[in-house]
Amino acid sequence: MSKVVKTRAHLSADRLQIHEHDNLTTKFLKREGNSRSVLGDHWKDKRVSIRAKRRLLQSISFQFPCAANFKKWGCQDSNECRLCKSLYPKQPAFSEYLGHIQGYCKALQKPRIAMHHGIWRDLILHIGKQSLEEHEDGSWIWMFSTSVSAVKHKE
Repeated sequence: MSKVVKTRAHLSADRLQIHEHDNLTTKFLKREGNSRSVLGDHWKDKRVSIRAKRRLLQSISFQFPCAANFKKWGCQDSNECRLCKSLYPKQPAFSEYLGHIQGYCKALQKPRIAMHHGIWRDLILHIGKQSLEEHEDGSWIWMFSTSVSAVKHKE
């Protein structure tokens, strides 16, 4: 059989076995009330790029293009992470799957940290903008709203 025929056969078999999966994604998608509607809202949102929507669907449906899936589909002979292999050529490379890319790949560690720091800076900026309050003397100080009043807080 050719690689194309093998790939299509594997995909057909996966579709037939989808009901047998018992993992976090399946539980999330079967949950009533808050999971599918959230995905639907995300998909309908015009501000979200089609690329981001496609990546989300690929991630939750185990179709993310990575070496582990390419090997499973018969498109590639190895599931080794190319980045790990180029960084550490003498060590055995890790399997390249979505979790490895997002959290474990040493070659992607600096971009991951930079992204987290960027998110943190953005959060601090927005919290600061929403939390400043001007006083009578013209000074600005941080104020955090609370649902507990001074009366309820007395001990």
